[in-house]
Amino acid sequence: MSKKEKKEVTEETVEKEAQPETEITEKKEASSSETDQLKNQISELEQEVNKWKNDYYKVFADMENLKRRLKTEHENALKFMMQDFATDLLPVVDNLERALSQETTEENQAFVKGMEMIHNQFMEILKKHGVEQIEALGKEFDPNYHQAVMMTSEEGVPSNVITEELQKGYKLKDRVLRASLVKVNE
Repeated sequence: MSKKEKKEVTEETVEKEAQPETEITEKKEASSSETDQLKNQISELEQEVNKWKNDYYKVFADMENLKRRLKTEHENALKFMMQDFATDLLPVVDNLERALSQETTEENQAFVKGMEMIHNQFMEILKKHGVEQIEALGKEFDPNYHQAVMMTSEEGVPSNVITEELQKGYKLKDRVLRASLVKVNE
């Protein structure tokens, strides 16, 4: 081989060797660019997933709060469903007690006995459904259960103690239907 041919072969070899290096560099740059795009896309998708997770947790928490609130409202509705009805019956109880407080004669003794039986049965039914009389006479005045309509000064009776109950008070479970009207010692 002549020098010229050797030179041409060497140049061809160098060109062939140089050519793959540029191709590799171009492929690396393309691959790097594609990798960056994929990383950006992954980052965007992760952000979107986090957003959806947060939205899910918020909706889930709202649903749990709604369930809890509805359960409480339902329990209260069941507990106090008789409140209006029981409140409407209280004047009937008052009238029965007024009738029973009248003087009993020999002529109306059987009638009074029947009224007492009706009153007792009526009070048992109310008690069965959670309606109870509020204790007042001799107790310390409590504005949550009693309404003071008169004040008195009696010797030997401690201050702020109820000396007379003018109208009975009632409660349904732990809720006051009607406060007791009372006279309180100063």
